[in-house]
Amino acid sequence: MAETPFIPEDKFVTVNGLRIHYLDWGGDRTKKPLYLLHGIGGHARSFDGFAPHFLETHHVVAIDERGCGDSEWSKNGYSVQSYSDDVGEFAIQTGLYPFDYVGASQGSRIGMAVGAYWGQLVDHLVLGDYGPMPDPSPAGRATAQSRLAGGTRTERPRGFFSPQQAFDWHRQHDEVTSDEDLWKTVKNLYRTNWDGILVQKTDPEVYWLNGRTALKEGPYLWDCVAKISCKTMVLNGEISTVLDRPQAEKMAAIIPNRKGVLKVLPGVGHGVTSENIPLAVEAVSAFFAS
Repeated sequence: MAETPFIPEDKFVTVNGLRIHYLDWGGDRTKKPLYLLHGIGGHARSFDGFAPHFLETHHVVAIDERGCGDSEWSKNGYSVQSYSDDVGEFAIQTGLYPFDYVGASQGSRIGMAVGAYWGQLVDHLVLGDYGPMPDPSPAGRATAQSRLAGGTRTERPRGFFSPQQAFDWHRQHDEVTSDEDLWKTVKNLYRTNWDGILVQKTDPEVYWLNGRTALKEGPYLWDCVAKISCKTMVLNGEISTVLDRPQAEKMAAIIPNRKGVLKVLPGVGHGVTSENIPLAVEAVSAFFAS
């Protein structure tokens, strides 16, 4: 369904000592919950185009991960284990389980640990275009460097004096996204600080996950993949430079009891839940029905 009369409701729950924000899209509350987990430094509203397609089959919630969106920053860091424990405790606190799970990018990293250590609460797990280690190809290394620099060749200013200034900066570095979606980015990615300056909602500490910290967690994540206990689909963009095909194939192959499958979305890059939403919805819906 492309259009929906539903407007997501902002809700909060305290999980592992942190106030976590999530969007409750509603939908069919007699059906299984569907958790949507965003990419690094992102926010729950990044699924605005994806979530409505599942309201007839699921009770949909999109979660702001710790340190992101309107969720509280953590003094204890942002290890993948802490993120996955947030998801598990979220399920216990809200009673929304067993659940289906779709993780995009960073949400896929979190999903590996969720499937390993909270798999008893998960029915279907979708790992969206992120593996334990970076794509080793030249294009992959270039993408990793770009992500480490914040996604652009120019360092992002520490703040903006107005929404228009923020919009102009993002437009300068993004010629593809529509004006409407870029304004949504500005609205959901920034907050006004004590001096009236627009600053990022994301805790700067989160961005260490773009480099050395994430590499350190690689062996742990491979161990997690080998312990996943629920049905899992590795969702790989055909032209992605973040998750290489050999790694995606290995992920699906080592999930125990033949519960892992690989699905490649043709013509799609890293944004497997955003670049071609109808294609992603078709693939995910078919997997959920399995």
